[in-house]
Amino acid sequence: METLISFLKHSSGLELLVMLLVFLLAVILVPVGIWIVIASRTRKPIYFFLMATLLPLFLGLLGTYLSLANVERAAAMFPEAGAEIVTAARQEAWIPTYIGVAGTLIPALIGVIGLVLKKERQT
Repeated sequence: METLISFLKHSSGLELLVMLLVFLLAVILVPVGIWIVIASRTRKPIYFFLMATLLPLFLGLLGTYLSLANVERAAAMFPEAGAEIVTAARQEAWIPTYIGVAGTLIPALIGVIGLVLKKERQT
């Protein structure tokens, strides 16, 4: 929990915006997924939904990239910083990816359940 609080305190505005987008997408994808599973008659819309569920993960990876770039830039500017400080900052930088994985996992599970429930049409 301390790591998350430290990450939020030391994040730039762009990193916080990426995190907000990850949360927003995850919250939007859950009811959309439920609606698609209920309303669709075939599996095709669910496949498109499953591709869309990867967006929070990609945004989380973008946030991690931005955080790691900031850590590397700060480590280059302040070489007297200890190795344990840089290691802790690198660990904090992975938090957006973890949140992106969680934001992808829940809607993806809804999509997989939809695939199991829907039968492919016989033509």
